[in-house]
Amino acid sequence: MALLAGNLKTKLALAGVGLALAMTPMMAQAKGGQGPRVTFEELDANSDGSVTEAEMQAHRTARFTTADTDGDGSLSRAELEAQMKSQKEDRMSRRLDGMMDRLDADDNGSLSQEELAEAGSARKGKGFSRLDEDGDGAVSKAEYEEMGKKRHGGRDGGRNHKN
Repeated sequence: MALLAGNLKTKLALAGVGLALAMTPMMAQAKGGQGPRVTFEELDANSDGSVTEAEMQAHRTARFTTADTDGDGSLSRAELEAQMKSQKEDRMSRRLDGMMDRLDADDNGSLSQEELAEAGSARKGKGFSRLDEDGDGAVSKAEYEEMGKKRHGGRDGGRNHKN
């Protein structure tokens, strides 16, 4: 009986990890994160326009199998770390591809200072003048900190402690 209980615990743990691997990208996307995006088409294995529970399970199984590089049916810390690093690298690569597509105006494969400045002006509008809220031609500490609060949702990351 103890052997069965141990086996059940292992199966439940594996199912939980597999579910976490499959659901993490979807949860990150729902929260507006930059996790790896699982498209509907990837989940809809038979392309019938709907996703069944069996298709979700097949996707989870495939993700688990990919992460389980030694094929032992469990994910070690090293395997989880490798999977997370791979996802991070994929995310970064997609972001860089998008950045180059948007900003490399002359399509030469690199970004010049002018292209970056132009993109900053187009995206945010006024650049320096956005920081200089009172328009006096200089940015005060208060203006600088205010911009940080706006940019980080009011969080200063613990950098502005008053003792």
